[in-house]
Amino acid sequence: MDKEKAKSLIMEFITEIPNFLKLMYRLVKDPRVSTADKAILGAAIAYIFSPMDLLPDFIPFFGQVDDAYIVAIALQRLLNSAGEDIIKEHWEGSVGAIASLQSIIESALFFLPQNVVDKLTKKII
Repeated sequence: MDKEKAKSLIMEFITEIPNFLKLMYRLVKDPRVSTADKAILGAAIAYIFSPMDLLPDFIPFFGQVDDAYIVAIALQRLLNSAGEDIIKEHWEGSVGAIASLQSIIESALFFLPQNVVDKLTKKII
């Protein structure tokens, strides 16, 4: 994947962040989701709304890449543990957005410094 393709994927994902936040909120309320997964989703939501994130949101594009990355790894982890059916039940966004989580993670790595990736990954895994 080249840098332009990665940027395009991230931009598409960023437009879906409101849908992902809605999904994460619904998953936190779902009794079928484990307490550990709910804690991770809660941490991801808190990170997105925190004014103290690693790349401030006022920086165009880059300020949203870290948010996209943390949402993608939190949801990818949940997909692996809770299953696709629970996520699909609560999802209102585009069909391809959920399927592209792994691509988003890989795309974000083009733009995020390794120390930021390490810190964000530690928060989720």
